[in-house]
Amino acid sequence: MLDSLLIALRDVSEVLLPILGALALLFLCILLSRLSKLVDTINGTVKELDPTLKGLDVSVAKLQAPLDTVVKYSHSLDKVHDKTAEAIGKAADLAAESIDTLKTTVTEKVSEVTEKVSELTGNDLTEPEVKAEVQEETADE
Repeated sequence: MLDSLLIALRDVSEVLLPILGALALLFLCILLSRLSKLVDTINGTVKELDPTLKGLDVSVAKLQAPLDTVVKYSHSLDKVHDKTAEAIGKAADLAAESIDTLKTTVTEKVSEVTEKVSELTGNDLTEPEVKAEVQEETADE
């Protein structure tokens, strides 16, 4: 019984294997055909994009000169900003020094005037209370 089953399977396999092989070759041919069509479609799409890419290259080349100009102006503005910041800093330093010098000069002149008025009037205007008020005012500034 086992022998007859194996013989029957062999007979079926001898008939079925060539048919399955032919079907596999047919599916392989269909796959290769579709793959070939896909490659042709991709090739056509790339050829259609070629003029677009050339036009894009021309547009980018036209934009390069204005972009270079913008970069030059940007660098110029950066330099102007740096010099302006430096000048403002120097002006602030000079103003601070000038204010200190002015304060010292005014204090000296007030002292001189106070002394002269004291000498002329005979009153002592440099009492400790007045000195304290002058010192408080100068300390606040």
